[in-house]
Amino acid sequence: MADSLLKLYPEVNLIYAHNDRMAIGASETVRRLGRDDIKIIGIDAAPEIGIQAVADTLIDATFLYPTEGHRIIQTALAILKGKPYNRETILPASSAVDLSNADILLLQNETLKEETCKMRLLKTRIDDYWAQHSSQTSLFYASIAIIILLFGVGFLLLRAYWQRSRHQKELMTQNRLLGEERDKQALLNSQLQEATQSKLMFFTNVSHDLRTPLTLISEPVARLASADNLTPHQHTLMKIADKNVRILQRLINQILDFRKYENGRLELRLSEVDFSRSVSDWMESFHTIARERDMKLSLVCSPADTPMPAAIDVEKIERVFFNLLSNALKHTPDNGSITVSIEYDAQNIVLKVADTGEGISERDIGNIFDRFYQADRIHPRGSGIGLSLAKAFVELHGGIITVESALRKGSVFTVVLPVRHVAESAVDTEKRIDHDSVNSELGRIECEADTTVDSGKPIVLIIDDNRDIQRLIGELLNDDYNILTASNGKDGVAKAARYVPDLVICDVMMPVMDGMECCRRIKNEITTSHIPVLMLTACSMDEQRAQGYESGADGYLSKPFDSHVLKARCANLISCRKRIKELWLTTSPHHNAGKDSDGRPQTESGASVTTPSDIDNEFYNRFLTIFKEEMGNADLNVDAIASMMGLERSQFYRKIKALTNYAPVELIRRLRLQRGRMLLTTTDKTISEIAYEIGFSNPAYFTKCYREAYGETPTAARNRLTGPTS
Repeated sequence: MADSLLKLYPEVNLIYAHNDRMAIGASETVRRLGRDDIKIIGIDAAPEIGIQAVADTLIDATFLYPTEGHRIIQTALAILKGKPYNRETILPASSAVDLSNADILLLQNETLKEETCKMRLLKTRIDDYWAQHSSQTSLFYASIAIIILLFGVGFLLLRAYWQRSRHQKELMTQNRLLGEERDKQALLNSQLQEATQSKLMFFTNVSHDLRTPLTLISEPVARLASADNLTPHQHTLMKIADKNVRILQRLINQILDFRKYENGRLELRLSEVDFSRSVSDWMESFHTIARERDMKLSLVCSPADTPMPAAIDVEKIERVFFNLLSNALKHTPDNGSITVSIEYDAQNIVLKVADTGEGISERDIGNIFDRFYQADRIHPRGSGIGLSLAKAFVELHGGIITVESALRKGSVFTVVLPVRHVAESAVDTEKRIDHDSVNSELGRIECEADTTVDSGKPIVLIIDDNRDIQRLIGELLNDDYNILTASNGKDGVAKAARYVPDLVICDVMMPVMDGMECCRRIKNEITTSHIPVLMLTACSMDEQRAQGYESGADGYLSKPFDSHVLKARCANLISCRKRIKELWLTTSPHHNAGKDSDGRPQTESGASVTTPSDIDNEFYNRFLTIFKEEMGNADLNVDAIASMMGLERSQFYRKIKALTNYAPVELIRRLRLQRGRMLLTTTDKTISEIAYEIGFSNPAYFTKCYREAYGETPTAARNRLTGPTS
């Protein structure tokens, strides 16, 4: 049969057999045909057949097949007798047997066979003993009947002796079994340790093998990303690819370095440097990211303006610093602050990275330096190896790394390094932290945004915590849809209620609110319950898909996905929803009279009724309206706006701070600067005219604020964005 099927379907590269014998037969056919590229999988995992075939490489894998037939019989009897029974029984997932564990399972099977033989032999001996005991007891009782008066006392003594001997034998047998079990556990632990080391070696070898193709990918991608002849759409896609290639390279290097550290092959290459100057140089590449997010990034040295000579492995400490500062930037919200401080004396250097971010719970704080540990186990945002490798580098220097943190209060990471010297004067070292490495880890890919909204296009809301995924899907769908984005389920639900999109594309794993809960809330809200939801997931487990469909999802798409499949699924979901609405409108004259062609409620006169926005949106829109009207007033202040809004200053301050994370003064200045930046690039007005128009009483102060916000003067910005005027 396999021979015939392979002739009909020569493109087959995987054969799944219903039992191991069929799989072995298929293997023989495949080998006869010379098709070594075909993988063969069986089922049953019988030790002498399936597992042995895997060990002999006749087949590639087999699965344990728990039939659980007795449960079916029990359930049927319970139904017939009217007894309670479980209507839904979930069997455990079947375990796979492949070449990595076949030998262990065969060894376990042989051990079980030996133990079974021993138990059978012991049972046989016990049966013989009890048979002898029965015959002797019968004879003994017969003798007792004759000479009961003469041997009564002797019988009692002899019986007591026999009982004592039997108990001693049982105790000896139990001790022997316990000893054998202990030896068996020790053997299994040794085998498990060997298997763990083998897996680590496998991952290391795979990482080595990935370096060559990754190198061949990274250089062409980097060249294309910097090419000048690409369209904005193509340029954005190449920047996404280039950024993620760099991330993959860094992860592979971390795995290889961590393996070297575990094997004791990681060496220090000490150089005499000025530690404070090195840290200052490393921080330069982070200032752009901090400025873009309105974050305060500062360096404090004690003693100030004093060289701090010390011998360190620059490359390793630089990577420790990169990991700590990038983590701080990842977990600190916009408009937060991060402080890097250095304390130096003759014995130690103390480096601290403090942030005002999310913080770490007490449950996780003791484990964050463990290998592969992720503080957010439900929605992980990293590989779990960065801090572990940082600790390894610090300990290699003879130092220590600690953390102090509390939820919603920020974290402080402290690195203590011993001061030692290998030269009399500090030397300049090559700087490895550059803008590209920082941008690949923390940067947001920017492109020429198309701010025009085509009212004829459907609206798609993309909810994903990965900005690269947002940008990629947006670029793929931008030609056919108006795109909205949200970074977590909570923001996604709010935007869905506000804009009522035609389709929601939602990731499953997200912080704040995951995709399942987001989908459930969208479907349970009357204003958004009709919107189709397409779930994106990197996990293809049937249990997760079932959970998503129970939450109301209309479709699933697994990562990585094909752009054509994505576009087809979006178009299909929207068209299906339109057909359902048209059918409902056709068959429901009562509802048809009460709604317009877009499904919105109508008044008796036929006018469409617009769903009112929520209170926060109404408040903020009112604030923006007042601000735009009064922007040119240089005397405009927080008290005046609060009075126009009908609130006290303290109430207005708390409301604006809660909505935007900016103090009112900061928000007003930011809005004015944004307006000024737009006027710089779209008008020919002078710097002074723009400053007065947006409410600055002094053009010099406008220039100072602009430089602090964007890192350049208004004149430099105009020349860079529009080209120097002739």
